[in-house]
Amino acid sequence: MLIVNYNGAAHLPDCLTALERQTLPRERFEVIVIDNASTDGSANLVRERGSACRLVALERNTGFAEGNNVAARLARGSCLALLNNDTIPDPFWLEELLRVAEENPGAAVASKLVFAHDARMLNSTGLFLLRDGRGADRGFRQRDMGQYEATEPVFAGCAAALLIPAPPPGEPVFDSRYFVYYEDLDAQWRGAGLGRRTMYAPRALVRHIHGAAAGDQSALFHFYNERNRALTSLRNGDLFLAGYAAAVLFAKAGLGLLRGRTTIAKAVLSYLWHAPRVLVERYTTRCWPEAGRCG
Repeated sequence: MLIVNYNGAAHLPDCLTALERQTLPRERFEVIVIDNASTDGSANLVRERGSACRLVALERNTGFAEGNNVAARLARGSCLALLNNDTIPDPFWLEELLRVAEENPGAAVASKLVFAHDARMLNSTGLFLLRDGRGADRGFRQRDMGQYEATEPVFAGCAAALLIPAPPPGEPVFDSRYFVYYEDLDAQWRGAGLGRRTMYAPRALVRHIHGAAAGDQSALFHFYNERNRALTSLRNGDLFLAGYAAAVLFAKAGLGLLRGRTTIAKAVLSYLWHAPRVLVERYTTRCWPEAGRCG
């Protein structure tokens, strides 16, 4: 169980308490909390749990992506369950994830996320890919009328509550350059190119306080969301999609500058800095069935 925390003192206790109530026997899973240099006393809240959690307090905020990479290097299991600090998993959550994983060897397993303030409203039942390269939560803000109750393949799963096979030694869970946002879509899109599936487990229920970490209107959200979307399309999409995603990023930056806003312009500069290496990775690490090879 990997939890990356940054200033989550308001939500972390409920999350950890919910893990103590899992139906899966406690000796079958460990809880590793990576604290990204929080300043709100979060680390002390974890320390008070004693041996129930393993705390790793980092000296700087490494982001969600690298925080999970650090935790994965310390984990001992064959599967890794990723969980946001602002979630409250149902008691059967982990048991259901593992059941679906055992039925689908090698697959990642996505949870059913609902909003914490209204458990009848869906947050995510897996991710799907829009034509413009954006990732979207399946069922987002729909009333839960039982329309997503089938265990089935999805394009990807939201990393707020996701089970994945432990990567080989030395291989990261996510690209650390992403920091936050789109790291889950990128990783599972790359995995799909290598024949790895993601399954949706409808009974693995989690309540989620959506946007608690940064908020959907913050500068941090807009910077990483826009930059990472374009980088993800550059690495994984076809050439038209890669070019289109970059053009949208540049257009948004231009509109922002006309309005006196520089966040997306900074995202463009960061995109240009990372693009050459990502472009190389596109052709060296991606599976190309039509060419009969996988990098």
